[in-house]
Amino acid sequence: MSFVHLHTHSEYSWLDGACTIDDLVQRAVQYKMPAVAITDRNSVAGASRLWHQCIKAGIKPIIGLEIAVQNDLGDGRVFSVILLAKNGSGYENLCRLITQAHEHDPQAPKITKRQLREHSQNLICLSFSVVGEICTLLLEGKDEQARQVSDWYYEVFGEDYFYEIQNHGLPSEAVAMNKLLNLAYQTKIPVVLTNDCHYMDRSDSLAIDSLNCIRKGLDFAHPEAKRFACNEYYFKSPKEMKALKGFPPELTKNTLEIADKIDVTDGYIPIAEIDLSAPRVVGLLSSYSPTLRIKFKPRSRHITVSLMDHKSADVLEHLRQQLLDYDLVHFTEYDPWTPRSIYSEVLKTMKVPEEKIKELCGSIPAGAKTLREAILMNVDFSCLSSEDYMCSLAAEIGDTLINTFKEEITSRHNYALIPKGIPVPVVQDIDGQPRCQYDIRRMEEAGFVTIEMQP
Repeated sequence: MSFVHLHTHSEYSWLDGACTIDDLVQRAVQYKMPAVAITDRNSVAGASRLWHQCIKAGIKPIIGLEIAVQNDLGDGRVFSVILLAKNGSGYENLCRLITQAHEHDPQAPKITKRQLREHSQNLICLSFSVVGEICTLLLEGKDEQARQVSDWYYEVFGEDYFYEIQNHGLPSEAVAMNKLLNLAYQTKIPVVLTNDCHYMDRSDSLAIDSLNCIRKGLDFAHPEAKRFACNEYYFKSPKEMKALKGFPPELTKNTLEIADKIDVTDGYIPIAEIDLSAPRVVGLLSSYSPTLRIKFKPRSRHITVSLMDHKSADVLEHLRQQLLDYDLVHFTEYDPWTPRSIYSEVLKTMKVPEEKIKELCGSIPAGAKTLREAILMNVDFSCLSSEDYMCSLAAEIGDTLINTFKEEITSRHNYALIPKGIPVPVVQDIDGQPRCQYDIRRMEEAGFVTIEMQP
């Protein structure tokens, strides 16, 4: 019997996930897993890449997310859950919930239980880890409240609701596990075993600590530098998951049953049926002013507009007035690390002096794609980076993180024309402006016309 990971953070869990989608799919195939899920925090930005990589590899993609849920009444605390899309309709509900979470609080996105109920159709819900609402209440000795919360989720999700159990070797998990299994005996709600995967291998735990320090602006000497209390938050093999003690065998079997609930045969990631063509948009732009320089390829849906002294705001307003059924929305660019940028940031977390960092990073060849490649290409960098243990370790960590993202940024001069009512994941940027989580590749896959404004 195999196993399917259902709680996994990819590079799209910005600065909190070191499992790249390509590595996840490759490892799942290596472990003979029939499926693999990504459950990034408040994001489905990696959904398209997961789908393409899984279909190519012959395994099933499972698209989900981790999202915080605030009680409508009571103490007002916030607890996360894992949501998995059963089909295209479920995926659209994930998009709606992401948008509502950011509308509720752009700085700390969260949804209410009322919103979760409204958009629960075709979603599978896992109760989350030891810090989820039910386990927290059980550990606080509030068994009756835990039962009430369980009843609410079962009322909303029915047979698509599962208790989630993990074992990373933490004492609190052992206590919570026994209490949750007792509750499961009373409620007959099925239990599923997961591992909270934030990195690929046990040896990568320092890499996730580095990301944590970069995200929080800390160094390794800080008490909060470590992301986790142990090094068990990695993508374990089925054999390793089954070797965890104290779990009935049906807990691993339930991962396969959940995977069987996922229907990816038709429109798992919906493609909008849009009547709007790029030539029509080109015509509308030309009607604003014939002096605009407009370029687009016949089979492309991407349009480049040279403004020629016109104001972009005026051109965009013209389009809005002509296309009342469409929204003009920024999309996202995912800025990758370079060997120099990731090495510099990791060295900072290790409190390496600034002058030393400049010397090290300055010796990295411009053409190097990884730090290992830089060592092979340049003798000076090879010698400097191996002078002491910290610099050598920073190079190893940097290469582990090289394929994650440095930052998510709004593509300021790029817009997508999205039909009103089409659910897409919209978040708020640092200036409070809405942007879709999709990048330009996903925008084109979805069938949206995109516009790039140039001076």
